[in-house]
Amino acid sequence: MTPNLLTAEQKAQFDRDGFLVLRDLIDPELVARLVAAADRLSAEGIAAQGLSERKHWQKRGCLPDDPAFLELIDHPQVLPLVAGILGWDIHLMTSHLIVRPPTPGADEHFKGEGWHRDGGQSSWEMTEPHPRILLKIAFFLSDQSEPGRGNTQVVPGSNRLTGPLAKDPSAPHPYGAIEICGKPGDAFLFEQRTYHAVGPNYSDITRKTLFIGYGFRWVFPMDFSPQYDYRELYEKANPIQRQLMGDIKTITGVHLPTDADVPLRAKWREWYG
Repeated sequence: MTPNLLTAEQKAQFDRDGFLVLRDLIDPELVARLVAAADRLSAEGIAAQGLSERKHWQKRGCLPDDPAFLELIDHPQVLPLVAGILGWDIHLMTSHLIVRPPTPGADEHFKGEGWHRDGGQSSWEMTEPHPRILLKIAFFLSDQSEPGRGNTQVVPGSNRLTGPLAKDPSAPHPYGAIEICGKPGDAFLFEQRTYHAVGPNYSDITRKTLFIGYGFRWVFPMDFSPQYDYRELYEKANPIQRQLMGDIKTITGVHLPTDADVPLRAKWREWYG
C-alpha cells in the first residue's frame, strides 16, 4: 500500500489548530475487524466490571487483545502521518479503547467537566509554553457524524495557548469549543497540548473510539511498560512494530539510538528525505 504522507498543508493546519481530521483513513474491512474487537472486548468487560461512575467502559493497553490493533500501529495510512509530525524517534504511548453508551440525562454531568491537556503531570510541571511531546490518533468505530454522540470536543488553537482556557463561568464549555464529527473509518490526530474533553452522548448510538498514542522515545508510555508488557508480541511483530512497542538493541538505545534501535529512521528518510 502506498504510504499516506503528510502534506505541507496538513502540517501547517496541525501546527495552527492542534488537530487534523482525516476522512476515510481506514478501509472498511479493517474497520469491521476493529469494531468486532471493540464489541467483543467491551461486552466481556462490561459483563465483568459494569460501567464506570461516568457511565463508560474503557480498556487501556489494549494492543495485545486483538491482531487488528497491532496491525494498526504501523499501518501505511497511519504511521507516515504520525512520523511526518513527530519524526522517526517515536514509540507507542497508549492504546486506549473507550465505549460510551447513550447517557440521556448527561447535561449536568458534562457541564464544564473534563477539559484537559494530555501528558499527565507534565501538563502541570513543564514551563510554558509547552513543547509538543506526544500525539494521539482517534479512530471512529461508531457513527459520530453528528454532534451529541459522545464526540470528542476540542478548542482549536489551544495547542499554542499559555495560561488557562478562556471561559464564561455560566457557559458549559470554553470559548471556541467544537465537536469533532466523523463516521467509521474516519480519524483525527491531536497533540497533547490541545485542550479536549468528551461530550455527552444524547443519541441512541453507543460511542466507540480507539485511541493510539505516539510520543518521543524518551517519554515514558502512559499505560504499559516497554520492558515487560509487550514482550510476548515481539515474535509476531516486524522491526518497526517492535520499535514502537519499546524494543531497544543497545544499552543507550533510548537516548543515543543506533539504526538497529530505530528501524523507522530509514523508512522516514524514504518518506520525507
